[in-house]
Amino acid sequence: MTRLRLPFLALATFAAATLADAQSVTPAGTGSKATPSKSATKSKLPLQGLEERGSNPKGPFAKLSSEQRDSIGEAARQLLGTRYKWAGTNPAKGLDCSGFVKFVFAKLGIDLPHSSRELATMGGNISKDTSDMRPGDLMFFGKGKRISHVGIYVGDGIMIHASSSNKSVVETPVVKYRPAGGLQWKGVRRMIDTTSTSGGDGNPGPGAGNGANPR
Repeated sequence: MTRLRLPFLALATFAAATLADAQSVTPAGTGSKATPSKSATKSKLPLQGLEERGSNPKGPFAKLSSEQRDSIGEAARQLLGTRYKWAGTNPAKGLDCSGFVKFVFAKLGIDLPHSSRELATMGGNISKDTSDMRPGDLMFFGKGKRISHVGIYVGDGIMIHASSSNKSVVETPVVKYRPAGGLQWKGVRRMIDTTSTSGGDGNPGPGAGNGANPR
């Protein structure tokens, strides 16, 4: 009988020690706070960043005064004659159409993507009517659902854009513009929310655009 009791006592002692260790662990959500996992912390960062930043200060609907908005035309005209270069974002080396847009808006602290396709899905939709358009609105061109060209409307019926057919940045009357390759005027997007109460532009709600290829 003595030989049978020893294994039983050893097993009971081991079980009691294991139970005591388990009870010493503080359950999550009680007592001291459990350290969140890296994945849980990481998932909260984008939302936390948005809450701290408020409305995006550098993206679409950046707050600009009417004077700042109008200065987009001046910044665009300073690039007239700049050489066209596919995928170019540096005026010293050349600009493509979306690179031109990105560079001009960056002058006012507005960070836009280097892609006509992405740009066509941003901002608010504006009718294709120059009476409704404002300096700084973006004009998009393409075939079907494919967006392949973008220019900046600067007012007075004029668009400035980096033209592959002209091999440079040029200004073109909207009513006379005939895009190369049979492209069609697909739409207008507004990226700026003016802070002027007299400007009357307001902030059109974000909408979706179409497109397939950048630049």
